[in-house]
Amino acid sequence: MRAKTERQIPARSTHIAEVAGGYGDFHDARKTWSRIKHGIFGRYLSLLLGKLGRPGEPVYCVDGFAGQGRYASGEDGSPLIAAKIAAEPVQTSRRDVLRCINVEPDQETFKNLAEATADYVKQGIVSNLPGTFEENLPAILKQVRACPTFFFIDPFGTEGAEISTLQAIAKRSGKTEVLVRYDDTRVKRLIAWARTNWDGLDQRQRKTSEAFLARVSRLTTDAAVEAFLKNDPGASEALITGYISEVKRRNIFRFGIHYPVRNPVTGGHRYYLAHFCNHEDGYCYMANFMAKVERTLQGLSAKPNDLFGEQPAQLELLEIQEEFVTQAEDAAVKRIHAKLPKIFNDRRFYRRRIQNRQIFAAIVDHFGYSTTRKEWISALRQLSEAGKIKMESSEDSSYTEIAS
Repeated sequence: MRAKTERQIPARSTHIAEVAGGYGDFHDARKTWSRIKHGIFGRYLSLLLGKLGRPGEPVYCVDGFAGQGRYASGEDGSPLIAAKIAAEPVQTSRRDVLRCINVEPDQETFKNLAEATADYVKQGIVSNLPGTFEENLPAILKQVRACPTFFFIDPFGTEGAEISTLQAIAKRSGKTEVLVRYDDTRVKRLIAWARTNWDGLDQRQRKTSEAFLARVSRLTTDAAVEAFLKNDPGASEALITGYISEVKRRNIFRFGIHYPVRNPVTGGHRYYLAHFCNHEDGYCYMANFMAKVERTLQGLSAKPNDLFGEQPAQLELLEIQEEFVTQAEDAAVKRIHAKLPKIFNDRRFYRRRIQNRQIFAAIVDHFGYSTTRKEWISALRQLSEAGKIKMESSEDSSYTEIAS
């Protein structure tokens, strides 16, 4: 398999090629951290289909960097994960609702993708498009129209993750959610190479430095770049939060949350997954799911052989284990309960009747993916029992009266 690199940046020297990086063995076997990524993708897609799907009304999943569909090891890649969810959804009423669109530019990889998904193409569940995501995006947006659509942007590097790409996607009408693989390590390499070679005498290197910095400007904020250049220990977090904050500042999407994907055996950081949407429910359900994923991984990582050695299929779609989720429940409820008065005050919720989904979103804003929906509700019920608030129910659409 030919190595894949950043396409927009010309590899004029060995150093530049090293910055761009290669993934010659990418399709050979799925890495442990890729199982986590695909677990989040697959489980959330299934949840989204259940929430948004309606018989006779299609929901689309667009895989912008599909790859060959199946690893050489035999494990499913994202195209087959999505296709199987479409063919056999958890809720039988959602059968024939999900439609999968896969994009892949490499000819040999596309051939393998077509072969891996052939049965699903015949069923009308899957369509495969050759070419780049950028080239195909206008036609895809036209095809999905105003139907609910989930975009999975999983590039080799940074191409396709640009804020401008998210902006093009967000302009469509209809419910839109995006899950992006954000490679902060690659972004840092671009910054470091550009800064190192900025004052060089070689004009080609100077132009390449300018190109690198221009690309970085489409992936985070200037403040985040400065944090990295100052060797701030939180530089990685600054890059991804800068990315999300800029998307929100430009009103591209209202909500964004990120999850650090790590090698669960070594604890080493790999990249982030960033999720964007325009509705509280998507934001809160993703946060809830990420919290359960994180606790499951923390619990299972105590037995790495069981998790990723002898039984790797255990993470085919990341089976969440509630025993690990609930272990931290009491402490989490206490943290939420302690912070709710401040959250209510900051959001000016006091003496108002607030829809639960707005309260849940405010809690996620504060805690990120570290707490679960069950814990939000438990903390709110404690306040209700104390007479501080009055909850109609725990449903997202219900209202809660918050006293002064």
